[in-house]
Amino acid sequence: MRIDFSLNGKKVSTDTPPEKRLIDVLREDFGLLSAKNACYSGECGSCTVLLEGQTIPACQIPVFTIRAKHLITMEGFRGTEKYLDIINAFSEAKCTPCPFCFNGKVFAVDRLIDNRRSPEISEIMALLSDHACGCASVSSFIQGVKYAFQNRELRGELLR
Repeated sequence: MRIDFSLNGKKVSTDTPPEKRLIDVLREDFGLLSAKNACYSGECGSCTVLLEGQTIPACQIPVFTIRAKHLITMEGFRGTEKYLDIINAFSEAKCTPCPFCFNGKVFAVDRLIDNRRSPEISEIMALLSDHACGCASVSSFIQGVKYAFQNRELRGELLR
């Protein structure tokens, strides 16, 4: 089945079985390796991508569901100011997500900050509970999210 969609801002298509998992299409057909196949259940965050601006586990999604939609992988997100806000904030807070949960945590923080308000501690804690990894300390992760919000605010991207 031919499936057309937008991948990291470019129109692409692939001819693949419609039930093939999105993670496999990204890795095998497009050579995008940032999304990893770790838990196969969508709980760890390693396969997280943005579909139409929402975080999804690529290991759980059949590729036919992305037809005519916009998909962003970490390869497409890297180098954006939003990405740099988060990475610089994590560095400042000495928060180092491992490769296992990196995609999930970065994309989740981006979505939280895009709500255009200062995140509450409970919301930040919920992000941690959504990813089956304890690589970063809770306090450094919370501080990293706060710094990321401040970075976006300083750039004037957040509306009050």
